[in-house]
Amino acid sequence: MLISEFLIPECIRVNMECNSKDDLLKELVELQFKAHPEIDQDETMSSLYEREDLLSTGIGEGIAIPHARVNSCREIFVSFGLLKNGLDFNALDGKPVRIVLLILFPKDKVNLQLRFLARVSRVLQHRTLRDELYQSKTPEEVIKVFQQYEEQHFH
Repeated sequence: MLISEFLIPECIRVNMECNSKDDLLKELVELQFKAHPEIDQDETMSSLYEREDLLSTGIGEGIAIPHARVNSCREIFVSFGLLKNGLDFNALDGKPVRIVLLILFPKDKVNLQLRFLARVSRVLQHRTLRDELYQSKTPEEVIKVFQQYEEQHFH
């Protein structure tokens, strides 16, 4: 299960400028709704906020992985955001967030969710990958960075 297989240019934004965690989540979710109109918007936003209320998905090192399981979602959908400047996301290490992967999962696929989240968090812990993502200027470059990393480490 490769992260790059779930990234599409329409759901990637680089050089984002958001003033709040709420604005960031709304913008990344809006990308999902445009690409996947079958997703229930109210359920998605509600599920994301419920998850954030439990514990911030800002995992540290400038990374956040907001996620939710959604009834109207039939497969994994990913939005990627690269922030121009760091944003307070109530991250576990207190550092501002610049890399955000917003992930929606089918409601009934708990094991899939756990496996995919483990993969994403493990991959994003590599500083060289993060540094290359920070240099990305287009959605296609973001996808290429993930593809090159995964070719080296998972094939």
